[in-house]
Amino acid sequence: MTTITDTAVVTPQDEALHAAAADTLPHATSVIGEAGAAAGATDGADDGSLERELLEMDAAADTLRKEGLITSAEAEEKKAEVANTRKRFRDLKPEDRAAIIRRRREIGSQILTRQLAGAAVVPVAIKLNHTRLRPLFEQWWPFMNRMSINLQRFGSSTFAKGELATLEDYFERTLSRLEDYVDEQLRVAEALRTQREAEMRAKNDIVFEPTVTLPSLNLTVEAYSRFAMRVLGLLAKFDRAMDQFDFMVWNGIRDQSDINDEVARFLRTFHPLGLRSYMTHLKLMTTVRGV
Repeated sequence: MTTITDTAVVTPQDEALHAAAADTLPHATSVIGEAGAAAGATDGADDGSLERELLEMDAAADTLRKEGLITSAEAEEKKAEVANTRKRFRDLKPEDRAAIIRRRREIGSQILTRQLAGAAVVPVAIKLNHTRLRPLFEQWWPFMNRMSINLQRFGSSTFAKGELATLEDYFERTLSRLEDYVDEQLRVAEALRTQREAEMRAKNDIVFEPTVTLPSLNLTVEAYSRFAMRVLGLLAKFDRAMDQFDFMVWNGIRDQSDINDEVARFLRTFHPLGLRSYMTHLKLMTTVRGV
């Protein structure tokens, strides 16, 4: 790995490649490109995640104004940013949205090969068997990892006190809900497999036990925070649930279309957390470069 300073994570040249989004908003910038799924460049998040995120930002501006944390003028500015983002995204061509998503994955891959100077890290071996989870990891986790340490270092310098508390609460609540959801998915899948496999063996039916011999992703990364570690654990656990799904499809317990729906639901559920993390990463980088 190459050791670098924080300011080299995403260069101005890299950000220029997000031009369809990057010249509009000071802190919600690349929302425009993140929901490329809506136009056919799907990453499993084609269910209106962008619009929900914009509505949440709009409501947050009102909340911060009512609590006296920002002025009415600042609230109106934030709401105008939301409206501008919504318009800019709708005006993007499908190929432009797809290009933004591809470039984000390329930058994420670059971040994975670099070390952050002065950071205390925990090396983690991450293996994902299933191909549908790899784009999710590549698009979001590198930025989530870097965002998590920069939020600790520069959060108070980047966000107002109320904004920072709201942001930290959002990350904790959203990740906790995702962990509960994936725990349930794995628990139910393992229980169903155990039950149906026992029934099949009792009847002397043929039981197939499929395995993935070539993982979609198998590498060691450096995690910068407990948050980043929890996200890795979340992905790995859902990957194990997908192993159970494979067994069910092979043995006729569930239909492949049902499994596809389950996986798409997970991807859609994960997307808002990745999107907010990426937006926060970009905002923090403006502070990092000024240090």
